[in-house]
Formats: sequence, structure tokens, C-alpha cells
Amino acid sequence: MRNKFLLLLLLVSGLAPAANITPQPVRVATPWPAQNALIAMLGYGKNIVGTSIIAQRIPLFRQILPSIVTTPVISMNGSHEVNPEQILGLNAQLLFVPKSMPVPQEQMLENAGVRVVALKANSMQAMVDRVLATGQALGPDALQKAQAYQRYFQHNVERVSQRLAGLPEREKVKVYHAMRNPLMTSGRPSLNQDWMDLAGAKNIAADWFKDKRNGSGEVPLEKIVKADPEVIIAMNRRDAETIMHSPQWQSVSAVKHHRVYVNPQGMFWWCRETSEEALQFVWLAKILYPGRFNDLDIRKETWTFYHDFFGVSLSETQINHILHPL
Repeated sequence: MRNKFLLLLLLVSGLAPAANITPQPVRVATPWPAQNALIAMLGYGKNIVGTSIIAQRIPLFRQILPSIVTTPVISMNGSHEVNPEQILGLNAQLLFVPKSMPVPQEQMLENAGVRVVALKANSMQAMVDRVLATGQALGPDALQKAQAYQRYFQHNVERVSQRLAGLPEREKVKVYHAMRNPLMTSGRPSLNQDWMDLAGAKNIAADWFKDKRNGSGEVPLEKIVKADPEVIIAMNRRDAETIMHSPQWQSVSAVKHHRVYVNPQGMFWWCRETSEEALQFVWLAKILYPGRFNDLDIRKETWTFYHDFFGVSLSETQINHILHPL
């Protein structure tokens, strides 16, 4: 009885051992589509109380985390700011946003118990750092998985770079990446440039946006045709079909040799701000230099990644839809 009384005193005073206290589930909100996938990877998908409509529309996300379909979508005002009143109404405890997104009345949110975590974007290093920062914000279990992810990512960087060692500059494959529409692309610096560099690609647009802060924009078709990419990566099938069948593109080497590919999409597009970036440059390197990666099975790589980091065993059909999205 005396021991129970002492334990009660410790609990009331806040001095009881942490192991004896069950932590309350953290409530997470983010309007950042790719951040939803990252949170799910770290084991906190069911803790998302405010999401993005883009995340809700992605087939694999809906399959792995069905609750995302009925999770409230965080609305944005005209200047692409989050609505602080909605965040409070969701009883969120953590709000993840990109640093470029203004958060009105941020101090008010913090005072109300909402921790605002603003994270960098648009580079591979920023993505890896974001995984670790998110893990730290969510808790020790998430941080442990984030650290495992960091090791996995670095392992992929090393094995791809080893296989590409000694590749002459003149033999690098010229690549064009179409994002959002066939004429929108990106150069240096950008996240897209980073995964192309890791895959040994020669981005034809690398120097096209030197005066633009985000390193991307629309370009004239004539400029793409003149650069004559050998491989084209389209962010979606609609753009790939446009490129393959439009008369204006027919003189481009990638089109003539049927080397126009649709970028894989899992919980998010592999080419964008998701932790699935760890597979993006592996997939591209195999496409560009099959002789150097002839023993690499991208289907097996895909299954293993989602099994180890998302805790799911993908079916053959799901792998097909990831690698060849509709």
C-alpha cells in the first residue's frame, strides 16, 4: 500500500519513470502532399488529422492508409497560406510546412499548443534532412526509422556511384524531365537536378534557369528539340503520351527510339519531395546504363523498400502500378 501511495505521489509530481506513463497519440497536420507520405513511412500515418487532397487521390496511399480518404483536407487561402483557425479546429499538435509557405498567426498557434515545423525543400539533402527532422518531431520510434532510412539512402548512393565510376562525361546520357506539363522542367540547383546527377544523367536543362530562384520553369519546345535529349522522363502518363504522339516532338532522339518513360509513383511521385527518392536515382540509373546495372532487379528493390519502411508486402499488381503508373 505504501509503495502504491509513493507511486501516486510521483505521478502527480511528474517524477514517475517515463516507462510508467503512456504517451498520448500525437495529432499531425500537413498541407504538404509529399510530407504525408514521409509521415506514413515513419509509422504515423494514422495520426494525420489534416492532409492534402493530392495525397488523398494517390491510389497506393489510399490502399495502404484507407483513413486518408476521410481525413479533412487543410484548406489554403489565396496566398497559399494555411488557415490557422482550421488547424486549431483539428486539435493538431504538429503542423509540418515547407519553409516557403507562410503560416499566419504562427505565434498564436504555438501558444495554443501547435508546434509549427517548417522544413527546407528542393534538394536531395533537404529531403534526407527532412526525414530526420520529422522523426525527431514525432518521437523516438520515428527517429529510429528515420536513421535507418538515412543509412539505406546512403547505401543506394554508394552502390550507384560505384557502378558509374569512370563513366566519361561524353558518354553520359542526355535527359529531359517534364514536370507538370511537357514544357516545364528544372535545372541547377533543384531536387530534380540532384537525382539526375546521382543517376549519372546529363540534364539538358541544367543551365537554363540560372536567374530563377527555384531553378525551374516553362521553356519553348524549340529549345528542347535543339538540345535533342536521348531519354525523356515525364511526371505523368498524359504528358508522356503527348510527347510520344505530337508531330512537334518526332525529331527528338528519345521519341524516335521510344525512350520516353513515365516516372514511378508510389505514395507520391518518386521524383518529388518524398522519401521514395531513395529509389528514384536507382531506377533512372538502370534505365540509362542497363549494362552497368544488369543484375539489379528494380521490382525486387521496390518490394523490399516498401516492406522495410512502410511495413507492407506489395502485390505484383501494385508493383506494376508503381513502376508503370496509369
